[in-house]
Amino acid sequence: MKNAKPGVSLVTRRTFLRSLASLPLILAATPACAARRRVRFGIVSDVHQDVIRDSVDRINAFVAAMRKANADFIIQLGDFCWPHPRNAPFLAAWNAFGAQRYHVLGNHDMDGGFTREQTVAYYGIPGRHYAFTSGPVRGLVLDSNDPGGKGAGYKRFIAPDQMKWLERELDQTDRPVLVFVHCPFDGSAKGIENSAAIRSILERAEKTRPATVAAVFSGHFHEDCESMVNGIRYIRINSASYCWLTEAAARETFAPELHRAHPYLKYVAAYREPLWALATLDLDSNELTVEGKRSEWVGPDPWQRGVTENEYPHDKCRPAISDRSFAIKRFS
Repeated sequence: MKNAKPGVSLVTRRTFLRSLASLPLILAATPACAARRRVRFGIVSDVHQDVIRDSVDRINAFVAAMRKANADFIIQLGDFCWPHPRNAPFLAAWNAFGAQRYHVLGNHDMDGGFTREQTVAYYGIPGRHYAFTSGPVRGLVLDSNDPGGKGAGYKRFIAPDQMKWLERELDQTDRPVLVFVHCPFDGSAKGIENSAAIRSILERAEKTRPATVAAVFSGHFHEDCESMVNGIRYIRINSASYCWLTEAAARETFAPELHRAHPYLKYVAAYREPLWALATLDLDSNELTVEGKRSEWVGPDPWQRGVTENEYPHDKCRPAISDRSFAIKRFS
């Protein structure tokens, strides 16, 4: 070529067009695409719209924070709201997140005489239990309200058909799994009655292909804690709103008109600010992190109101969701 300097190659039009043709292959290796190896998600639990006085504000704050954090999806772990027309503004606040938002059925979501089917329809979810995909992970949502078990009161059971579904999902997954459920099955007292059978399904999947189960998230107990059971990580997410107290500890800590409008308020030790967590699962660094929130009690704390450490241990019952970080196995 004329006027070319020694050691310098000129780009011809043909070469330039060839480079454009290969652009998709180049982009596939860029950090932006590689970022799909990471997923960020917001978790909130036990908001109890039908008990607490300011639940719409709490959900508005959560959704705003998750949008600011660019969360890939949000999920609530149950005890959210009854499928009653009066709760439409509360559900609308949740739906304002947009795109990927998921629900877990809690035991109180069917209070007031509603059925699970009515609550499923109200939330707009595929079913009582279901799966979803978000980037590099598979989410499995379980329903801990199946008929069965021997305990009185609210159901704490996962029936055989749902167990078979869980086995199939774990067998067929092509990516790590996050399990979401309302009532824990980590072996704690008053958890799911057939907890051992559910854990064994996860443990078999983990033994067959290590790193299949990244973590299990639950709510229900309004506690802040985590545990490792036979190689599976279980994380309990505290209530967004309060700690529920015994009859003996009932106190009217809000204005009288609020207690008249919300008769169950006297049974709660409320958190002044809403609690939630932002979790990040990074498959490149093989790490799961949970960024929690802290608040303070409204009025006297539970022990000042007469409960005991044995009933409400300080290391679990607190107005906080702890920051946590865990190493995870590499999925292959």
